[in-house]
Amino acid sequence: MKQLAKATKRSPAQVWTGIRFLRKNAVKDGLPPVTHNRRDGFQLSEDPEVWIAYEQAVFEAELHRMTNFIEGIIAPHTRRTPKDEWARLILDQLGGIRATLEVLSRMERS
Repeated sequence: MKQLAKATKRSPAQVWTGIRFLRKNAVKDGLPPVTHNRRDGFQLSEDPEVWIAYEQAVFEAELHRMTNFIEGIIAPHTRRTPKDEWARLILDQLGGIRATLEVLSRMERS
């Protein structure tokens, strides 16, 4: 990111805006998805394995974010107000999302 910002003489926020623009418009132009990993940086790869690895990394990051939200906010809310229908609904729904993200982040491709 730093190298891309320096090379384009743009701020990191402007670079992110450009990447989001590219991601949205690449689909319309028939280009492969824009992915990122630490080793190779941003890329437009034709290799589906690159896409899958990126997707799984995103699922894993969202799984961690969702787990932290459930454990840090929703679970204490539910413990303090066990009859709160809103808290129970959120806990049930986010539990399903968390389970799905866990499966997707660990799924092996056959």
